[in-house]
Amino acid sequence: MNPPLRHRALFYWLVLFLLGALWLGRQDYIGQYDRFFQDTSIAQRMLSQKTGQHEAVLATLSALSHPPAPERLFPSLQPAMPQLQGLGYLPDGAWAGSTDEPPGLRAAVEQARTLGRPVVLPLDTARYWLVAPSSWSLLVDARHLVAPADLPAGLANLTLAIGQAPLTLLARQPDPVGPGWPLVLAKPLGAASQPFMLHSARTLTPASWPWLPWLLWGLTSALLVAGVTAMRRSRAEARRQQEQARLAAMARLSTLGEMAAGIAHELNQPLTAILAQTRAAQRLLDDEDERPSVRRALLASAEQAKRAADIISRMRALVQPTTPSRREALDPDALVASLRFLREPELARHGIRLTWRNASPGARPLGDRVALEQILHNLVQNAADALVHIAPDGAGTAMATAHPASRAPRPTADAAPDITLQGRLEGDAYVFTVSDNGPGIAPDALARLFTPFYTTRAQGMGLGLALCETLAGAMDGRLAAHNLQPSGACFTLTLPLAKGPT
Repeated sequence: MNPPLRHRALFYWLVLFLLGALWLGRQDYIGQYDRFFQDTSIAQRMLSQKTGQHEAVLATLSALSHPPAPERLFPSLQPAMPQLQGLGYLPDGAWAGSTDEPPGLRAAVEQARTLGRPVVLPLDTARYWLVAPSSWSLLVDARHLVAPADLPAGLANLTLAIGQAPLTLLARQPDPVGPGWPLVLAKPLGAASQPFMLHSARTLTPASWPWLPWLLWGLTSALLVAGVTAMRRSRAEARRQQEQARLAAMARLSTLGEMAAGIAHELNQPLTAILAQTRAAQRLLDDEDERPSVRRALLASAEQAKRAADIISRMRALVQPTTPSRREALDPDALVASLRFLREPELARHGIRLTWRNASPGARPLGDRVALEQILHNLVQNAADALVHIAPDGAGTAMATAHPASRAPRPTADAAPDITLQGRLEGDAYVFTVSDNGPGIAPDALARLFTPFYTTRAQGMGLGLALCETLAGAMDGRLAAHNLQPSGACFTLTLPLAKGPT
């Protein structure tokens, strides 16, 4: 892997890993907060049930017509309620209880009677008297409301606000705990007479972070990036090999051009000499009896010699690189008119209709007239060959277009053979399309359509479409092909647009 690609892969992996790690961390935080909220709610309900028992005991004692003495009742209540530290009341204004009368009790009784419910008389941070309107009072030690072992294991620190300083009920996580995410929640107890605020706190330290999911995501994202990188490398290597094969084919084409030029140079002189000698022999014939036969033979030899010279000349012109002359703004209507004048009689003999549509009459492509005529003639000839079941050079079937708007109306199964040329403006380019309603291009041939020396014709050289693509490239244009649906195909030739007034 080259360094730039390796650096890009590392960057993509870092971005992907960070995005995934943030999402996993957020999901883990939400899950831990939900558990923290549930555990705190459980502790709040447990404490609310205990404080609610205090109200129930006071209500029961207030309803007794002949209550027992507090010092006799307290020992029976204390085992079931370990938080209960004392019991007493004021019958006829005199204190009776298991402990001494607390300061401020009488004022608390008056307040309870005024409010119509029990009130709290705090002694310190942990203990308080719960005083009912009936003057029955309970001394409660909040440290024994719930045993720490009975609280949910997910809780860390719990405090209860009774007096001026908070009472610590649970301290599983020391403070400070170092870096982390704090979780804090405050909920009042459910007893109306004892609405003490319960505070729950926990810090998500690095030890509680989702290290294992992060590690697994890091490995997964690395595999994903490595797979995508390997796929991109494979595609780049395939493109590189295709370009190398194309360059090799063009090198073969150049070699063939040099060979053809050499053959033409070497054979033109002998053929010229043969032609000259044959004509001289024709003039020197004196035998009247053999003169007609010899004359016919010499004439045939001369014609064959000229035909061979023409073949070699055409071969040399075919394989030699063609450089378009000076480019100019061309009139598409004039080009196609010349094409139709030359091709329509021959196409009509095969029952093939040739039509032309100019969707952008004012637009002018920029190119070489001779090269453009050569390309259009070749494409029309290939389409005609496909329609009369003759495989075109290098394709083996008809042609294709790249734009739905350029397709001719789809023919029925028994429709007459049809070739449609169309010209249109597309952005800053001019597009010619040559479409037919033939059988279309075979999928295996479509990928190799413009490959030099690829042909399905028994006598073809596989150079026609390759040279058309070369001519288009020399004019800064491009040639493309694909099949139409349900049948037929078309070539698309894209050329630069001439600027300024035409």
